[in-house]
Amino acid sequence: MPWPLGITWPSELSAHPAILLLVVLAARLIPMPAAYHPLMLFRYFAQQLAAKVNPDPERPRQQLYISGSLALLVAWLPAMALLYSLYQFSELPLVLDALLLYAGLDWYSTQQQAQKIQQRLLTGQLTLAREQAKSLLCRKTSTLSEMGLTKALLESLTLRSASHFVGVCLAFVLAGGLGAIGYRLVTELQQQWNPKRDQYRYFGAPASALAGLLTAIPKCISSLLLAIQHGVLRSYQLCRATHCFNINRCSFWLLCCASAALRRSLGGPVYYNGLKQQRSKIKQPNEPVATDIQRAVSILQFSHLYLLLVIAGGSLLQLVWQLKH
Repeated sequence: MPWPLGITWPSELSAHPAILLLVVLAARLIPMPAAYHPLMLFRYFAQQLAAKVNPDPERPRQQLYISGSLALLVAWLPAMALLYSLYQFSELPLVLDALLLYAGLDWYSTQQQAQKIQQRLLTGQLTLAREQAKSLLCRKTSTLSEMGLTKALLESLTLRSASHFVGVCLAFVLAGGLGAIGYRLVTELQQQWNPKRDQYRYFGAPASALAGLLTAIPKCISSLLLAIQHGVLRSYQLCRATHCFNINRCSFWLLCCASAALRRSLGGPVYYNGLKQQRSKIKQPNEPVATDIQRAVSILQFSHLYLLLVIAGGSLLQLVWQLKH
């Protein structure tokens, strides 16, 4: 591609970072409503598939593991094969990359849902806020207090930021649109078949294990971004002072860094299927309040900006290197 002053665009330089910046901007300015998001169809398919192949969660554990693994393949492989076939006929693969990335970036619709719930809490509509929060939370919401609901939303926003934004961006830079949407489909299956629900305790374990492996690096990077912004030493000390119990290690580090950034307590016991489960309690002087939801959104958005600047900076360095050599 010719450029001014006789400069030519290096063929070795990936266009993905530039596409990423443009698509993130488009998703920020024109977020797709959650009800019309392309992933809604995949969620419905995953739910119906689970109903067919997991009709009895009381079956032997080994059978549930096997059926869960096969369901993961049945849900993921055909979707990826169909999308891959589109690349074989597309004359504009970069445009297809951009569309798949846009479909995978549903973080902004999640952010909007959380902000609407905050407005309900600020106007005293706790019952309505609990109902709206069901789409974002796996735990039981009907008995949550305002503080408990706020804390749950802060944790959900933090974890979804890592898996639904940071992870998708990294997958896109490394593997293009197909890699980004493939990663996102795995995390979606983990959400739909969450082992924290009784009916998916064993059936959803394979999808959860794969999603945990894929999201480990995004969670660690998100933890580092938050720590750099709000104090590496304070975040490290909070991680050291808190015992990691009944929670994924990478998620634990991320929640500790978020707690240090917000200066609010996170973690603690949760209710799944009506049963109380103990978790690590990340202690701070103050408990969360409803206005912290918007603070969390702002903090996470700033960490996203950090990540995009790093990606853009790396791309520019690669360009300079290519031009000099």
